Amino acid sequence: MSYYSSFAQTYVDPQHLQEAEQQVDAFMGMIMTACQDKCIPTKYHEPDLNKGEQKCIDRCVAKYMSIQKIMSERMKHMVPNVGSDQ
Repeated sequence: MSYYSSFAQTYVDPQHLQEAEQQVDAFMGMIMTACQDKCIPTKYHEPDLNKGEQKCIDRCVAKYMSIQKIMSERMKHMVPNVGSDQ
């Protein structure tokens, strides 16, 4: 195996990496906003989350993550396998 082929397999385009990071940040922001709106009252008297709020947020985030996993699996089947014949 040559040095070039080893490098080519591990190189990540910085532009694509930046776009992926922005998508992850946007997705996490959406999750946090949705779960905060659902689980945490707008008027609260304690600085920390109570047990019910914590459980609600845990379930909410778990649901979003499971949906993301399902969508990811479906998208894999829709995209042709690029470079799999090489």
